[in-house]
Amino acid sequence: EFRRVLFRSFTDEAGSYQKNPSDAHIRSHPFYIRSNVRMSIDDYRQYQTEMQRINGEYEIPFDHEIKWSDLWSKTKGRSRNELIESMPSDRLESYYRRIFETATAKESLMFIFTVTDIIGRTCGWGIKPLHKAHLQNAFQRVQMDLDGTNSFATFVMDELNEQTIQEIKSACHEFTMNGDFVKYKNLYQGVFTENSLYSPGIQLADYAAGVMTGYLRGKIVQPGNYQFATGLFEEFIKPHLRTYRNGAIISYGIIDVPRATSFRDRLVSIFE
Repeated sequence: EFRRVLFRSFTDEAGSYQKNPSDAHIRSHPFYIRSNVRMSIDDYRQYQTEMQRINGEYEIPFDHEIKWSDLWSKTKGRSRNELIESMPSDRLESYYRRIFETATAKESLMFIFTVTDIIGRTCGWGIKPLHKAHLQNAFQRVQMDLDGTNSFATFVMDELNEQTIQEIKSACHEFTMNGDFVKYKNLYQGVFTENSLYSPGIQLADYAAGVMTGYLRGKIVQPGNYQFATGLFEEFIKPHLRTYRNGAIISYGIIDVPRATSFRDRLVSIFE
């Protein structure tokens, strides 16, 4: 009899997708990325407590959160609030580091990313099918890993605007109910939403999506830049990416949406 493990998979997005992006849009959003951070309930229970302690150490009030974008806005002199304004940049960087150190000490932690290339204009999809495909790809991978066990996973995402949430919830419910090439027997058939302020898991997914964006920018957009994100990716995220038995990453832990455009070759050259 298998040991039954309950998992949470926290998911968040970075970047903003447009079907026909302007050059200005591409400069701000070269990629649309969704991160998925999977952790067992037992590990998450400990992680939640540790996060409380870290936030205390860094004197972050309970009604505040640090976002990945705070680092960028701080360097541009446009801090989101007084907390970020008063925090030195190196202290902010050490906070993200501490989070990743704490999270990656958890044995069950696993990262999955779905990535759309905006800068190369390789995707002409509408926003609805795009949102659906990003989540469906992540759901499929988590289900495949739990197939044939008694384990169960639930996806939790950040509260976006009401209309987007309804569209995404309905899409997730539909494909998990109907199945595709996998049967979703080990997943909650839908997605929960939570305010990131109350969820260390969603905050971690925000940082992971931000780091992946920085890493890809440093490889594709401005080679050699984005050193901080690149360091975090290589030290903390890469060793915990979902991979195939032979170590392959592309289409296992990093999935291109839509599949198999010329962007796939770029990803293979970067990650394999």
